[in-house]
Amino acid sequence: MPHHAPTTRLKTCLLAGVTLLHLSAALAESPPIKPGLWEVTTSSPQINGQTMPDMSAQMAEQMKKMPPQMRQQIEAQMKAKGVQMAPAGGGGMAVRVCITQEALAQNRWQQTEGRCQNTAMNKSGATWTWSFTCTEPPATGEGRTTFQGNEAYVNELHMNTERKGKPMSTVMTHRGKWLSADCGGLKPAGSPPKP
Repeated sequence: MPHHAPTTRLKTCLLAGVTLLHLSAALAESPPIKPGLWEVTTSSPQINGQTMPDMSAQMAEQMKKMPPQMRQQIEAQMKAKGVQMAPAGGGGMAVRVCITQEALAQNRWQQTEGRCQNTAMNKSGATWTWSFTCTEPPATGEGRTTFQGNEAYVNELHMNTERKGKPMSTVMTHRGKWLSADCGGLKPAGSPPKP
């Protein structure tokens, strides 16, 4: 089982990045961004005040070391969830997601793996803030998204949870930039489940 743990960590990190990025979508108003293909990069997280190694660079290195068949399998799994991996500056990786106008209008642009619910929301100009609670795994936190026009935003997330019975505080920053109106066949993020 040499590849099981790295593979699991890789998928968890990728999904966590997309999940946390889109928690702000449950605000009552549609976000002021353009539909289309978006690329999101994640900075090195801080856990309990300590800056962790760049997860993006670690993911890129893990992908390079994987057998081609395993890499293709992971890429296919991510694409089925509406996520595409892409190279990023500094040797890291980014994720790309397709957000439709319909998804923005109906606040279906979020893509969450866990069960999360906003408990307080506020909008002040180009900055939106919110609080949330999650189950599976249990967590609470606050987030802030600052929109930089309609083609870029910065998302900061502070999340509190437990790991092995001990409290854990995580701070993550995501930067999104609009790439194109054409998603190139990538499944839209937040697509409703098929009946």
